[in-house]
Parts: sequence; structure tokens; C-alpha cells
Amino acid sequence: MTDRQIYIIPGFGSTPDDHWFPWLSSKLNCPPNQQVKTVKLPDPQKPRVNSWLLALEKQLSLLDENTYLVTHSLGGLTTLLYLSRLFRQSPNLKIGGIILVSGFYQKRDSMSSPNEFFEEKIDFNVIKKITKENIIVISSANDYIVPTKLTDNLAQKLNADYYRKKENGHFMGIDGYKTFSLLFTLLNYLLKNKK
Repeated sequence: MTDRQIYIIPGFGSTPDDHWFPWLSSKLNCPPNQQVKTVKLPDPQKPRVNSWLLALEKQLSLLDENTYLVTHSLGGLTTLLYLSRLFRQSPNLKIGGIILVSGFYQKRDSMSSPNEFFEEKIDFNVIKKITKENIIVISSANDYIVPTKLTDNLAQKLNADYYRKKENGHFMGIDGYKTFSLLFTLLNYLLKNKK
């Protein structure tokens, strides 16, 4: 029986084989009683909010206090929308924690995320309640896809532990992110010190 589930949720244009996702999955698959899965999102180059939310519903089969979510970019926004919706159906829902890499909830004209991802509001109080405020946000000061200010705003809304790196781009493979040691360290901290 698996005691702990960790889900990695990619962002715009990404598959489970991209960036640091395979590396993190292999690093986390070592302990017994721990299952790691990278979610496959449909048509990642042309994301649709309802199809992405449905993919989360199908692939996040068990959410409880032993579930941890690691998200990247648009995958983070989708996950926050999903948790907000799910809470309306399951008001006792709790998860172990969440890490949002290059996360955001506001749109800027320069961003390529479809407008439909911003039509529904996230209930930040619900997210804090679901996670018992076990939330970590990571940003880069030179993120060329998600303006750092948007990630700053997300961290403030969630009262998250916040780590801003200097020159790490959007934490993608082209930025040198085939591995992500800070994320691995922070996730292990979260796993050992949940509230």
C-alpha cells in the first residue's frame, strides 16, 4: 500500500518528459510506500481549461493528507482552480502541501495563457485551508514568461514560503533545468515538516 503520493503537474507546452520532471520523478521514486506520477495534460501547446481540469480529475486519483503537488507555471494555476472546485464538493479535503514553480493567478497581455484560465476565481482561503498552509512558491527574477511580480503576488495571496532565485529564467530545460536541486530539497523539507 502506498502511503504517500506526489504528483508533478507540468505547464504550458510541456509533457512529462520535459525539463526537470523526469529527474525529480526518479529521485522521488526511491523510498518504499511513495508513489510519484507526472500528470499528462492534453494538447499542451493549445491548452483548454476544462480539458486540463478534467485531466487532473482523472489522474489525481487520491487526494489526502499524504498527497503533495509540485506544479510548474500554468500547471499551478490549473491546480489551484481544480482544488478550489474540488473543495466545493469535498469540504473536508486536505492535502499534505503544494509547491508552485513560476506560479501566477493574474494575466498580463504579454502572456500566452488562454483567457479562459482566468475567468474563474481562485479561493485562496480554501487553498490555505486544504494545504494547512504548507505552501512553497519559487520564482526567478528574470523569468521571461511569467513576470516575477505575478509570482510575488501569488506568494502573498497564499501566505507561502517564498524563494526568489536571481537568473534562472522560467526553470525550463532551455534554462539549464534538467535537474532542480533546490526544489528537491524544499519538497523533502515539506514532506518531513508538514503542519
